Amino acid sequence: EGSPRRGRLSLTMAPTQVDSTKLAAPASSEGAASSSAGAAPDDEPPDLPFDMFSMRKPKNLIAGASSGLKSALKGVVGGTVGLIAAPIVGAQTQGVGGFFTGLVTGILGAVALPVAGAAVGCLQVTRGAINTVEEVVESNKGKDWDQEKREWYEYNLQTDAQLASQLEDEAGGGAGGGGGGGGG
Repeated sequence: EGSPRRGRLSLTMAPTQVDSTKLAAPASSEGAASSSAGAAPDDEPPDLPFDMFSMRKPKNLIAGASSGLKSALKGVVGGTVGLIAAPIVGAQTQGVGGFFTGLVTGILGAVALPVAGAAVGCLQVTRGAINTVEEVVESNKGKDWDQEKREWYEYNLQTDAQLASQLEDEAGGGAGGGGGGGGG
């Protein structure tokens, strides 16, 4: 549930500004085979090096504030780096015309990235504040937070022990239960 909200907000650059042969696909154990086939699973866009802002569900207000602050800082740093790097890259690849194209791109990025970072930051803080209520309710029910799936779950040791016992009985026909015996 909520898979479209999971993941990262992706910012992409126009193909004329980036030499795609110099970009390396991010290494990840998940989805490596599918990315080599050219299609992303579940119609999600492939991970690109331009993923900047985390859109993962924050557990509570503290996690939301942390994520929000990181997003705002990434926006400011990304805008600053783009303002400096875009004209340089443009000049190196396309000469004087590329410098001015890069300058315009850098200025646009220097404005857009901090604004986007601030917007995502506000969103994450708000989501964290809302999720704080959920945290109180769910933790009072005895549920735990799954850091990877970003959701609350109920863990019951007795139920898991019964399931494990049933699986053991089905798999081995009850073998192995009854002590260590043996010898002679």
